[in-house]
Amino acid sequence: MKKSLKFWMAACVLGSIAATAQRLCAADLFPVVIDGKSGFIDKAGKVQIPAKLKTVHRFSEGLAAAEQDDLWGFIDMEGRWAIKAQYEGADDFCEGLARVIRKKGVMGMGSKSCGFIDQKGTLVIDYSFSDAGRFCNGLVRVEKDGKWGFIDKKGKIVIEPQFNEAADFADGLACVKAGGEWKGKYGFIDAEGHMKINPTFEASESFNESLASFKRDGKCGYIDTNGKVAIEPQFDGAWIFSNGRAVVKVGSKLGYIDKAGKMIVNPVYEDAKAFNEGLAPVRRDGKWGYIGTDGTAVIPLTYEEAGDFHQGLAQVRSKTEQSWISKDGKVVWSPSTETASIGN
Repeated sequence: MKKSLKFWMAACVLGSIAATAQRLCAADLFPVVIDGKSGFIDKAGKVQIPAKLKTVHRFSEGLAAAEQDDLWGFIDMEGRWAIKAQYEGADDFCEGLARVIRKKGVMGMGSKSCGFIDQKGTLVIDYSFSDAGRFCNGLVRVEKDGKWGFIDKKGKIVIEPQFNEAADFADGLACVKAGGEWKGKYGFIDAEGHMKINPTFEASESFNESLASFKRDGKCGYIDTNGKVAIEPQFDGAWIFSNGRAVVKVGSKLGYIDKAGKMIVNPVYEDAKAFNEGLAPVRRDGKWGYIGTDGTAVIPLTYEEAGDFHQGLAQVRSKTEQSWISKDGKVVWSPSTETASIGN
C-alpha cells in the first residue's frame, strides 16, 4: 500500500522588499506536461517554467530533478540548470543531499551504482552502492553486496549492511528484515543499529505518527515505538497513519480507522490513499474523489485518477484530460488541447 528561497542603494530598498515578497516558493510550483514536455505552473495555474523538459520531479529544497536528452540534473525555480544534466538517474534533495545514479555496461544497460551530491553538484558520497534511500536524521539506507545497512552524510558506514531489506528511518526507528530472504521476519532498529523491536512480524511498514502497521498470523494491527501492540491485529491489510487516520482492509474493501482502532470511515472503497492536508483520494464504482477525515465526501467521485493534495492542489484525470484542482474541486489548470500527466 519538500522548499525554500533565501533573500542596492537606499532608494531601492522598498522595491527590493516588494520583489522578494512576490517571489514564489518552490513548494508553490506544480509539474505539468504539455505536448509531451514537462514544465511548472503556479497555484493560479499560470505557467512559470515553460514545458521544455522530458521529465521533472517536484521541487525539493529549492531544486527539482529534471531529465533532458536521457540524462538527469537539477533546475532552479527559474528553470535554469543549477546542476547540469549528467546522471542516469536522480532523486529529490533531502537534508541537503540527493541520490544520483550511474549505470554500468554498454549503453548504460548494466547494473547501477548510487552516490550522493550536494546542492552545488559536488559528489560527496562516491558511487559505492547498488541502491539507496533518502536521508533522514542524518542517516540513509544503502545496499551493498545484496545486504542493507546505513551510512552518514560523510559516507561512513554507521550500521553494517546485514539486512535483507531496510526502510528509511522514521520516528527514530527503521524497519528491517532479518533472518534470511525467505524465512526472515521484520523488526525495528534504532540509529545505532540496536534491535529495538525484535523481528517477529510477517510484514511491517515504517512508523508514522508514532504507530506502525504489522502482520502476524495473517492479520494486521499496529504497534507503538516501544513495540507494544496499540491496535490488535484484526485487519486484512493496514497502512501508515496520516492526519490521524490509517487505511485498513476488511475483506476486499478499504476504510479508515483512528489511532484508537475505531472505524471512522466504513470499508466501502475499492481503493484508498493516505490523508494529506485533510483530504484523501478514494475510489468506488471505478471513480475517484476525495473525502474528509470524518468520511464526508468533499469532492465528488467522478475522476479516473486522483493524486494527493500538496500545497492546496491535487492532480486528477477525467477521461483523457488531466488537471490540477483546488480543495473545493475547482479546476485551477487544465490543458485545452494538450494532455497533462500526473507529476512525481
